[in-house]
Amino acid sequence: MRDQSGRDGLKARGRAHLAGIWIILFIGLLGPTALVAGVFRCPDGSGGVIFQQIACPQGEAVELDVRTTEWVASPPGQLPRRNRRPSKSGAGDQAALSRATREARRQEQACWRAKQRVEQIEAELRHGYKPSRGERLRRQRRQQADYLRAFCR
Repeated sequence: MRDQSGRDGLKARGRAHLAGIWIILFIGLLGPTALVAGVFRCPDGSGGVIFQQIACPQGEAVELDVRTTEWVASPPGQLPRRNRRPSKSGAGDQAALSRATREARRQEQACWRAKQRVEQIEAELRHGYKPSRGERLRRQRRQQADYLRAFCR
């Protein structure tokens, strides 16, 4: 008796497991088709082109495969437009000054981090290390020291 009910339980679990696998396969086969989007190319009033998901009277359907979309560099000599208001007198000078201040602060922080890293490397060199690790630590210390000489006071 006991043996028969144990087998039935195993069979039921096996069937449930198999059903779960079939469901996963079914969803996996439907998944890629959901990534293909319907896009329509429509003219706008000013002679330009608009891409949208809703069909328009003069539009044409464009097949777009979202899975293979990649970044494309803009053509040379053509910079993106920015919607900015014309600056008031002196506002440009203040913006340039604040940018310079932020850049100086970033450089100061980078120098501080480089000094901290040199101190960490020197502490590790004092504590002992394997020969290959020692070579790597000395190379890192040399690189950090070169950075400090080149960019920091």
